[in-house]
Amino acid sequence: MNAARRRAVPDGLPNRVYSKSGSYYWFPKGAGWIKLCRVEDGELRMLERLAEEKRKHEPAAIGSGNVPPLVDEYVRERRKQHREKSWPLYGNYVKNGFADVNIDQVDNAMVVEFLRDNYEEKLHMKRIMRAFMTGFFQWCREKRYLVGENPCNGIRLKVPKVRDVYITHEHFAAIRAQLTNPMMLCFVDLCYLTVQRSTEIRVLRWKKEGDESSWVDRDNCVIHFRPSKTRDSSGIAVDLPISPEIDAVLEMARSLGKVKGPNVIHKRNGSAWTASGALKAWREACNRANLQEFGYTIKDIRAKALTDARRAGYDVDALQVAAAHADKATTEIYFKDRDVPVSNVRLAIPKSA
Repeated sequence: MNAARRRAVPDGLPNRVYSKSGSYYWFPKGAGWIKLCRVEDGELRMLERLAEEKRKHEPAAIGSGNVPPLVDEYVRERRKQHREKSWPLYGNYVKNGFADVNIDQVDNAMVVEFLRDNYEEKLHMKRIMRAFMTGFFQWCREKRYLVGENPCNGIRLKVPKVRDVYITHEHFAAIRAQLTNPMMLCFVDLCYLTVQRSTEIRVLRWKKEGDESSWVDRDNCVIHFRPSKTRDSSGIAVDLPISPEIDAVLEMARSLGKVKGPNVIHKRNGSAWTASGALKAWREACNRANLQEFGYTIKDIRAKALTDARRAGYDVDALQVAAAHADKATTEIYFKDRDVPVSNVRLAIPKSA
Protein backbone atom coordinates (compact mmCIF):
# COMPACT_ATOMS: atom_id res chain seq x y z
CA MET A 1 0.00 0.00 0.00
CA ASN A 2 1.03 3.59 -0.56
CA ALA A 3 1.40 6.13 2.21
CA ALA A 4 -1.79 7.49 3.74
CA ARG A 5 -3.18 10.75 2.36
CA ARG A 6 -5.29 13.41 4.04
CA ARG A 7 -9.00 12.78 3.43
CA ALA A 8 -10.60 15.02 0.82
CA VAL A 9 -14.10 14.15 2.05
CA PRO A 10 -14.93 13.31 5.70
CA ASP A 11 -16.02 9.67 6.05
CA GLY A 12 -16.65 9.46 9.80
CA LEU A 13 -13.69 7.18 10.49
CA PRO A 14 -11.20 7.83 13.32
CA ASN A 15 -8.04 9.75 12.59
CA ARG A 16 -5.60 7.80 10.37
CA VAL A 17 -8.08 4.92 9.88
CA TYR A 18 -9.01 4.11 6.27
CA SER A 19 -11.23 1.65 4.46
CA LYS A 20 -9.47 -0.18 1.62
CA SER A 21 -10.35 -3.35 -0.30
CA GLY A 22 -13.08 -4.33 2.15
CA SER A 23 -10.95 -3.89 5.29
CA TYR A 24 -10.19 -1.19 7.85
CA TYR A 25 -6.55 -0.12 8.19
CA TRP A 26 -4.74 2.13 10.65
CA PHE A 27 -1.72 4.14 9.51
CA PRO A 28 0.17 5.33 12.64
CA LYS A 29 2.97 7.83 12.30
CA GLY A 30 6.33 6.21 11.77
CA ALA A 31 4.84 2.80 10.88
CA GLY A 32 3.20 1.02 7.97
CA TRP A 33 -0.38 0.00 7.34
CA ILE A 34 -1.91 -2.13 10.09
CA LYS A 35 -5.01 -4.16 9.25
CA LEU A 36 -7.70 -3.86 11.91
CA CYS A 37 -10.52 -6.06 10.60
CA ARG A 38 -12.87 -6.62 7.69
CA VAL A 39 -15.47 -3.91 7.05
CA GLU A 40 -18.16 -6.56 7.37
CA ASP A 41 -17.04 -7.19 10.97
CA GLY A 42 -18.55 -3.85 11.90
CA GLU A 43 -17.42 -0.50 13.29
CA LEU A 44 -17.44 -1.73 16.90
CA ARG A 45 -14.90 -4.44 16.12
CA MET A 46 -12.82 -1.89 14.23
CA LEU A 47 -12.75 0.41 17.27
CA GLU A 48 -11.79 -2.49 19.55
CA ARG A 49 -8.91 -3.45 17.26
CA LEU A 50 -7.83 0.19 16.97
CA ALA A 51 -7.65 0.44 20.76
CA GLU A 52 -5.58 -2.78 20.91
CA GLU A 53 -3.07 -1.53 18.33
CA LYS A 54 -2.81 1.91 19.93
CA ARG A 55 -1.90 0.29 23.24
CA LYS A 56 0.89 -1.62 21.49
CA HIS A 57 2.32 1.50 19.86
CA GLU A 58 2.00 3.91 22.75
CA PRO A 59 5.37 4.37 24.48
CA ALA A 60 5.57 2.62 27.81
CA ALA A 61 5.66 4.81 30.87
CA ILE A 62 9.26 5.36 31.90
CA GLY A 63 10.14 6.03 35.51
CA SER A 64 13.03 7.90 36.99
CA GLY A 65 15.48 4.95 36.88
CA ASN A 66 17.80 3.88 34.08
CA VAL A 67 16.71 0.21 34.07
CA PRO A 68 13.83 0.73 31.53
CA PRO A 69 16.01 2.29 28.79
CA LEU A 70 18.67 -0.37 29.36
CA VAL A 71 16.03 -3.07 28.95
CA ASP A 72 14.94 -1.45 25.67
CA GLU A 73 18.53 -1.44 24.45
CA TYR A 74 19.00 -5.09 25.49
CA VAL A 75 15.81 -6.20 23.70
CA ARG A 76 16.72 -4.33 20.50
CA GLU A 77 20.16 -5.93 20.45
CA ARG A 78 19.19 -9.50 21.35
CA ARG A 79 15.66 -10.01 20.01
CA LYS A 80 16.89 -11.63 16.77
CA GLN A 81 18.50 -14.35 18.87
CA HIS A 82 15.12 -15.43 20.30
CA ARG A 83 12.50 -17.25 18.22
CA GLU A 84 9.76 -16.82 20.82
CA LYS A 85 7.54 -13.94 19.67
CA SER A 86 6.59 -13.01 23.23
CA TRP A 87 10.22 -12.65 24.36
CA PRO A 88 10.31 -8.82 23.99
CA LEU A 89 7.20 -8.58 26.21
CA TYR A 90 9.15 -9.94 29.16
CA GLY A 91 11.18 -6.75 28.99
CA ASN A 92 8.03 -4.70 29.56
CA TYR A 93 7.36 -6.57 32.80
CA VAL A 94 10.90 -5.80 34.01
CA LYS A 95 10.57 -2.15 32.99
CA ASN A 96 7.35 -1.78 34.98
CA GLY A 97 8.78 -3.54 38.02
CA PHE A 98 12.03 -1.55 38.04
CA ALA A 99 10.77 1.73 36.57
CA ASP A 100 12.32 3.94 39.26
CA VAL A 101 15.44 1.85 39.85
CA ASN A 102 18.97 2.44 38.59
CA ILE A 103 20.93 -0.60 37.49
CA ASP A 104 23.55 -0.19 40.24
CA GLN A 105 20.78 -0.38 42.85
CA VAL A 106 19.50 -3.81 41.82
CA ASP A 107 20.49 -6.58 44.20
CA ASN A 108 19.52 -10.18 44.86
CA ALA A 109 16.79 -9.29 47.35
CA MET A 110 15.15 -6.87 44.89
CA VAL A 111 14.94 -9.56 42.20
CA VAL A 112 13.51 -12.08 44.68
CA GLU A 113 10.89 -9.54 45.75
CA PHE A 114 9.92 -8.83 42.12
CA LEU A 115 9.45 -12.53 41.36
CA ARG A 116 7.54 -13.17 44.58
CA ASP A 117 5.17 -10.22 44.26
CA ASN A 118 4.31 -10.80 40.61
CA TYR A 119 4.53 -14.55 40.05
CA GLU A 120 4.08 -16.27 43.40
CA GLU A 121 1.43 -18.68 42.10
CA LYS A 122 2.81 -18.85 38.55
CA LEU A 123 5.85 -21.09 38.87
CA HIS A 124 6.40 -21.50 35.14
CA MET A 125 6.27 -17.74 34.48
CA LYS A 126 8.51 -17.11 37.46
CA ARG A 127 11.20 -19.32 35.92
CA ILE A 128 10.80 -17.59 32.55
CA MET A 129 11.26 -14.15 34.12
CA ARG A 130 14.29 -15.28 36.11
CA ALA A 131 15.85 -16.53 32.86
CA PHE A 132 15.10 -13.22 31.09
CA MET A 133 16.56 -11.15 33.91
CA THR A 134 19.61 -13.40 34.20
CA GLY A 135 20.36 -12.71 30.54
CA PHE A 136 19.65 -9.00 30.92
CA PHE A 137 21.90 -8.49 33.95
CA GLN A 138 24.68 -10.53 32.36
CA TRP A 139 24.43 -8.28 29.30
CA CYS A 140 24.64 -5.24 31.62
CA ARG A 141 27.84 -6.64 33.15
CA GLU A 142 29.34 -7.23 29.69
CA LYS A 143 28.48 -3.65 28.71
CA ARG A 144 29.93 -2.43 32.05
CA TYR A 145 26.63 -0.86 33.04
CA LEU A 146 26.66 -3.13 36.08
CA VAL A 147 29.63 -3.80 38.32
CA GLY A 148 29.67 -6.90 40.50
CA GLU A 149 27.90 -10.22 40.25
CA ASN A 150 24.64 -10.96 38.50
CA PRO A 151 21.73 -10.16 40.89
CA CYS A 152 20.00 -13.36 39.74
CA ASN A 153 22.82 -15.60 40.97
CA GLY A 154 21.81 -18.03 43.68
CA ILE A 155 18.05 -17.59 43.26
CA ARG A 156 16.45 -21.01 43.54
CA LEU A 157 12.89 -21.57 42.47
CA LYS A 158 10.49 -24.40 43.14
CA VAL A 159 10.27 -26.79 40.21
CA PRO A 160 6.70 -26.88 38.80
CA LYS A 161 4.96 -30.21 39.20
CA VAL A 162 4.83 -32.37 36.12
CA ARG A 163 1.39 -32.04 34.57
CA ASP A 164 -0.36 -35.35 35.18
CA VAL A 165 -3.43 -34.98 32.97
CA TYR A 166 -4.71 -37.58 30.53
CA ILE A 167 -7.64 -36.96 28.19
CA THR A 168 -9.78 -40.09 28.22
CA HIS A 169 -11.07 -41.54 24.97
CA GLU A 170 -14.62 -40.50 25.89
CA HIS A 171 -13.62 -36.92 26.65
CA PHE A 172 -11.45 -36.66 23.53
CA ALA A 173 -14.34 -37.83 21.38
CA ALA A 174 -16.69 -35.37 23.08
CA ILE A 175 -14.33 -32.44 22.46
CA ARG A 176 -13.79 -33.42 18.82
CA ALA A 177 -17.55 -33.60 18.34
CA GLN A 178 -17.85 -29.98 19.51
CA LEU A 179 -15.21 -28.56 17.16
CA THR A 180 -17.43 -26.53 14.85
CA ASN A 181 -14.58 -25.47 12.57
CA PRO A 182 -13.48 -28.38 10.30
CA MET A 183 -9.96 -26.94 10.07
CA MET A 184 -9.69 -27.02 13.86
CA LEU A 185 -10.65 -30.69 13.72
CA CYS A 186 -7.81 -31.27 11.22
CA PHE A 187 -5.44 -29.45 13.55
CA VAL A 188 -6.42 -31.57 16.59
CA ASP A 189 -6.28 -34.83 14.63
CA LEU A 190 -2.82 -34.07 13.22
CA CYS A 191 -1.55 -33.20 16.70
CA TYR A 192 -2.70 -36.63 17.86
CA LEU A 193 -1.72 -38.74 14.84
CA THR A 194 1.77 -37.26 14.48
CA VAL A 195 2.52 -36.96 18.26
CA GLN A 196 4.15 -33.60 17.51
CA ARG A 197 3.92 -30.30 19.37
CA SER A 198 0.95 -28.18 18.38
CA THR A 199 3.34 -25.45 17.20
CA GLU A 200 4.82 -27.77 14.59
CA ILE A 201 1.34 -28.55 13.26
CA ARG A 202 0.40 -24.87 13.05
CA VAL A 203 3.52 -24.07 10.98
CA LEU A 204 3.36 -27.21 8.83
CA ARG A 205 3.76 -26.40 5.13
CA TRP A 206 2.67 -28.16 1.96
CA LYS A 207 6.04 -27.56 0.42
CA LYS A 208 9.45 -26.34 1.48
CA GLU A 209 9.78 -22.57 1.13
CA GLY A 210 13.50 -22.28 1.62
CA ASP A 211 13.14 -22.06 5.40
CA GLU A 212 13.49 -24.58 8.20
CA SER A 213 9.78 -25.14 8.82
CA SER A 214 8.23 -28.59 8.88
CA TRP A 215 6.77 -29.60 5.52
CA VAL A 216 4.80 -32.31 3.72
CA ASP A 217 6.89 -34.29 1.22
CA ARG A 218 4.39 -35.99 -1.08
CA ASP A 219 7.07 -37.43 -3.35
CA ASN A 220 8.56 -39.50 -0.53
CA CYS A 221 5.30 -39.96 1.44
CA VAL A 222 6.72 -38.43 4.63
CA ILE A 223 6.39 -35.29 6.70
CA HIS A 224 9.70 -33.65 7.56
CA PHE A 225 9.33 -32.36 11.10
CA ARG A 226 11.96 -29.84 12.20
CA PRO A 227 10.89 -28.91 15.76
CA SER A 228 11.37 -25.20 16.35
CA LYS A 229 11.87 -25.74 20.09
CA THR A 230 15.07 -27.78 19.59
CA ARG A 231 16.31 -26.18 16.37
CA ASP A 232 18.94 -24.12 18.17
CA SER A 233 19.86 -26.79 20.75
CA SER A 234 19.86 -30.50 19.91
CA GLY A 235 18.69 -29.91 16.35
CA ILE A 236 16.85 -33.23 16.38
CA ALA A 237 14.40 -33.79 13.54
CA VAL A 238 12.21 -36.68 12.41
CA ASP A 239 10.68 -37.87 9.15
CA LEU A 240 7.21 -39.27 9.80
CA PRO A 241 5.63 -41.60 7.19
CA ILE A 242 2.25 -40.42 5.97
CA SER A 243 -0.12 -43.13 7.17
CA PRO A 244 -3.57 -43.54 5.58
CA GLU A 245 -5.06 -41.84 8.66
CA ILE A 246 -2.73 -38.86 8.36
CA ASP A 247 -3.26 -38.68 4.60
CA ALA A 248 -7.04 -38.48 5.07
CA VAL A 249 -6.65 -35.51 7.43
CA LEU A 250 -4.22 -33.77 5.07
CA GLU A 251 -6.67 -34.13 2.20
CA MET A 252 -9.49 -32.73 4.32
CA ALA A 253 -7.34 -29.72 5.24
CA ARG A 254 -6.45 -29.21 1.58
CA SER A 255 -10.11 -29.12 0.59
CA LEU A 256 -11.13 -26.46 3.10
CA GLY A 257 -11.20 -22.73 2.40
CA LYS A 258 -9.47 -20.95 -0.43
CA VAL A 259 -5.90 -22.19 -0.26
CA LYS A 260 -3.61 -19.35 -1.36
CA GLY A 261 -0.49 -20.28 0.55
CA PRO A 262 1.65 -23.17 1.73
CA ASN A 263 0.04 -23.58 5.17
CA VAL A 264 -1.59 -26.94 5.89
CA ILE A 265 -3.63 -25.54 8.79
CA HIS A 266 -5.00 -22.32 7.37
CA LYS A 267 -7.82 -19.83 7.50
CA ARG A 268 -10.27 -19.49 4.62
CA ASN A 269 -7.95 -17.05 2.86
CA GLY A 270 -4.94 -19.35 3.24
CA SER A 271 -3.18 -17.47 6.04
CA ALA A 272 -1.76 -19.41 8.98
CA TRP A 273 -3.63 -20.01 12.21
CA THR A 274 -2.40 -18.26 15.34
CA ALA A 275 -1.80 -19.97 18.68
CA SER A 276 -4.45 -17.79 20.30
CA GLY A 277 -7.00 -18.67 17.63
CA ALA A 278 -6.44 -22.38 18.07
CA LEU A 279 -6.58 -22.10 21.86
CA LYS A 280 -9.84 -20.15 21.73
CA ALA A 281 -11.47 -22.78 19.49
CA TRP A 282 -10.25 -25.59 21.76
CA ARG A 283 -11.57 -23.95 24.92
CA GLU A 284 -14.94 -23.25 23.32
CA ALA A 285 -15.23 -26.91 22.33
CA CYS A 286 -14.34 -28.01 25.87
CA ASN A 287 -17.01 -25.68 27.25
CA ARG A 288 -19.66 -26.96 24.85
CA ALA A 289 -18.75 -30.52 25.88
CA ASN A 290 -19.14 -29.47 29.55
CA LEU A 291 -15.55 -30.52 30.26
CA GLN A 292 -14.12 -27.14 31.28
CA GLU A 293 -13.63 -28.31 34.87
CA PHE A 294 -10.88 -30.70 33.73
CA GLY A 295 -8.76 -27.87 32.35
CA TYR A 296 -7.66 -29.77 29.25
CA THR A 297 -5.16 -27.89 27.09
CA ILE A 298 -4.02 -28.38 23.50
CA LYS A 299 -0.66 -29.59 24.85
CA ASP A 300 -2.47 -32.48 26.56
CA ILE A 301 -3.20 -33.95 23.12
CA ARG A 302 0.44 -34.89 22.68
CA ALA A 303 0.59 -36.50 26.11
CA LYS A 304 -2.50 -38.53 25.24
CA ALA A 305 -1.03 -39.61 21.90
CA LEU A 306 2.26 -40.80 23.40
CA THR A 307 0.46 -42.53 26.27
CA ASP A 308 -1.91 -44.28 23.87
CA ALA A 309 1.01 -45.32 21.66
CA ARG A 310 2.79 -46.92 24.61
CA ARG A 311 -0.39 -48.74 25.58
CA ALA A 312 -0.57 -50.00 21.99
CA GLY A 313 2.82 -51.69 22.46
CA TYR A 314 5.38 -49.21 21.13
CA ASP A 315 8.52 -49.10 23.27
CA VAL A 316 10.16 -45.97 24.66
CA ASP A 317 12.93 -46.00 22.03
CA ALA A 318 10.42 -45.85 19.17
CA LEU A 319 8.41 -43.11 20.85
CA GLN A 320 11.55 -41.09 21.59
CA VAL A 321 12.32 -41.06 17.85
CA ALA A 322 8.73 -40.17 16.91
CA ALA A 323 8.62 -37.30 19.40
CA ALA A 324 12.09 -36.01 18.35
CA HIS A 325 13.35 -36.04 21.93
CA ALA A 326 17.04 -35.94 22.80
CA ASP A 327 16.67 -38.42 25.69
CA LYS A 328 14.21 -40.98 26.99
CA ALA A 329 13.55 -39.07 30.20
CA THR A 330 11.81 -36.32 28.24
CA THR A 331 9.62 -38.85 26.44
CA GLU A 332 8.69 -40.57 29.68
CA ILE A 333 7.41 -37.28 31.12
CA TYR A 334 4.56 -37.47 28.61
CA PHE A 335 3.34 -40.89 29.79
CA LYS A 336 0.24 -40.42 31.94
CA ASP A 337 -0.52 -44.07 32.72
CA ARG A 338 2.10 -44.76 35.34
CA ASP A 339 1.22 -48.07 36.96
CA VAL A 340 0.89 -48.13 40.73
CA PRO A 341 2.72 -51.24 42.02
CA VAL A 342 0.78 -53.74 44.12
CA SER A 343 2.55 -54.89 47.26
CA ASN A 344 2.66 -58.63 47.98
CA VAL A 345 3.88 -58.16 51.54
CA ARG A 346 1.53 -59.90 53.99
CA LEU A 347 1.93 -59.69 57.78
CA ALA A 348 0.12 -61.04 60.79
CA ILE A 349 -0.15 -59.55 64.24
CA PRO A 350 2.60 -61.16 66.36
CA LYS A 351 1.56 -63.19 69.38
CA SER A 352 3.32 -63.23 72.73
CA ALA A 353 5.65 -66.18 73.34
